[in-house]
Amino acid sequence: MVMTWTARALEPEELAAVSENSKAVVDLLEDEPPHPKLAVDLDTAWHGIHWLLTGTAYDAESPAGQAIFGGEPIGRNLGNGPAHLLDGRTVKRIAEALKNLSPDDLAARYDPDSMVAADIYPGFWFDHAVFEDLLRPRYRELRKFYRRAAKNGRAILTAIL
Repeated sequence: MVMTWTARALEPEELAAVSENSKAVVDLLEDEPPHPKLAVDLDTAWHGIHWLLTGTAYDAESPAGQAIFGGEPIGRNLGNGPAHLLDGRTVKRIAEALKNLSPDDLAARYDPDSMVAADIYPGFWFDHAVFEDLLRPRYRELRKFYRRAAKNGRAILTAIL
């Protein structure tokens, strides 16, 4: 089973909808095709990016760690747990943390042996092209997504599907 990570920056009326009716969560996260300025899909790169940001498998205490695993659970289990909702203030803290961590900073942290030992999904880290072909471009998308959401004062809905 493939696990992918997706997020959606919420318009004010969408935030109200998910707050009132958790069924709206699924509709927003499964928006196909995803809205180019409001959504990001890290595909299977999510856990590798998280490890590069935090050096841990699941820490979500630091602002960088909250980029993937932060927020309050909302709605039903979507197969890999419920979606999570990050408020606008948290989004701004995450955006600032990611601004201070360049793709080159993450490249310097890339350690396939440690990633495999930590059981970082999906586990094919020994191919060094994975960083350049998967992690670097998806991390750039993630930084841009959080920067745009923070600039616009948006809350973010995330999920592992």
